[in-house]
Amino acid sequence: MSVSDSAWPEVWSALYDAMDLDRTPHVAFYTALVTPQTRSLLDLGCGTGSITVKIAEAMAPGGRVVGVDLSPKMIEIAAERAPQFEWVVADICDPGVEGSFDLIVICFHTLQMLQEDSQLHRAFAAISRLLAPGGCFAFDIYQPNEAWLAAADPASFVVRQFADAQGRNFEVIESNAAYDAQTRILSGEWRLKDIQNGQMLQVAPIVQRVRQYFPADIDRALAQSGMISLETFGDLDRRLFTAESKRQVYVCQKA
Repeated sequence: MSVSDSAWPEVWSALYDAMDLDRTPHVAFYTALVTPQTRSLLDLGCGTGSITVKIAEAMAPGGRVVGVDLSPKMIEIAAERAPQFEWVVADICDPGVEGSFDLIVICFHTLQMLQEDSQLHRAFAAISRLLAPGGCFAFDIYQPNEAWLAAADPASFVVRQFADAQGRNFEVIESNAAYDAQTRILSGEWRLKDIQNGQMLQVAPIVQRVRQYFPADIDRALAQSGMISLETFGDLDRRLFTAESKRQVYVCQKA
């Protein structure tokens, strides 16, 4: 994750792998970017390292693998998962790593946690500095759907159901959704409910503030950082990007 007004309380970090959605499409897309020349990987906003490790498994042995996340607890879990790799607590705008990387990725619309254009430009500038000549930078975000955003409903509803490692069943309840068209930020809160007793857990909610970036915003930020988009897809299955696409999936390199 990254610097923003969004917050992922550390108590939720231990539940991240259990509650997250199917990672298969992300794994398939990002591992396909690995080539015989990919000797180093940087995963920004790596969470618990689940995608990082899968991409690393597609690389030749002996390469450098680094994961960066703002959550100390998630980095702790990632380090337990794969202690042979480098795990860094830092922000994607200032990753705190040295060297250059053949492949840099930002998965799961993490870039949309950046609230301001200036933050996006800082992140891209850092990535451009770290990207090796001929290297690849890839990321996925949602394409803004203005009609859907304008209809954001503050009422509570279930967004996910999952079981933790002990077999306890939970629901994630979203509430207070609102969209500010001026700032282009979709906000809301996630709370955790124990399905067995029907009670909300007394833990801090996840406060989400998700900035909407249009293709022109991304192209402008890439150009300012000295990068260009080689390919843009409408989803992780590499379908054609159109105005109706749910996602914007970019594969970039230095200009």
